[in-house]
Amino acid sequence: MLGGECSLSIRNETTHSGSSSAENRAVPDSSEGCDACPFRHVGFCGAVMGIAPDVKRGRKTEGSVRARQHIYRPGEAPGRIIVLRQGWALRSVVTPDGRRQVLSILLPGDVAGGELIMRNQVRTPVQSVTPVDYCAFEVSNLKEIAEDDPALVWAFVDICFSGREASEARLVDLGRRNAEQRLARLILDLHERLTMKKLTDDSSFPFPLRQQSIADALGLTQVHVSRVMRNLRENGIVRVRGGVLTILDMAALMDVAEIYPS
Repeated sequence: MLGGECSLSIRNETTHSGSSSAENRAVPDSSEGCDACPFRHVGFCGAVMGIAPDVKRGRKTEGSVRARQHIYRPGEAPGRIIVLRQGWALRSVVTPDGRRQVLSILLPGDVAGGELIMRNQVRTPVQSVTPVDYCAFEVSNLKEIAEDDPALVWAFVDICFSGREASEARLVDLGRRNAEQRLARLILDLHERLTMKKLTDDSSFPFPLRQQSIADALGLTQVHVSRVMRNLRENGIVRVRGGVLTILDMAALMDVAEIYPS
């Protein structure tokens, strides 16, 4: 619903003093880069590497950002998009009166800054939830690849349509579902996405989101999120402990979400 993030051998941590650009390092064409990444065959990386396996050379940098720091700020023109290798991030907008709406939750393997393929400047800010390690792809190089092989264009079209479907599902949640259904669907969506990336342990998965971030994603108040989460725990449906969420009763959670197997 809110879709759309391997450890690095060397990390360049960013300090943000008026700039959101992380320090980067060139990555040699070796097993320490793409060859060792668990996401090289999925999503954006799978599309790019499948079309242009030599894209690693001369175009990729790696970097890291601390938790709760900007990866992109509105108006920036970084000329690159990134793929999260480790960590979670949020795409969001803030209204003039200071209220925030989370547009999507970015997980390992997800793309941030995809809009820069078609636009020169960042329109939607991206902020890390946890420490984030990422790979950066130069937009100019991706456009050169697309000119030589239109298959990359179709890969981007597929990514765009997937994002649109996620946005439409979120719109239905916000407009026509109650708080219990919204939260249950968020949990199930995160579980499904992380399972596809092999980042779950059966029914357990990392859950670093604060209640305020959940509230900002679901159009609720923090108090409302706290109450709904407490009800799910007390009914033996989920457990949250040490930053890990465990689905104790999948059938009951799907029933709350009104998702019924066909």
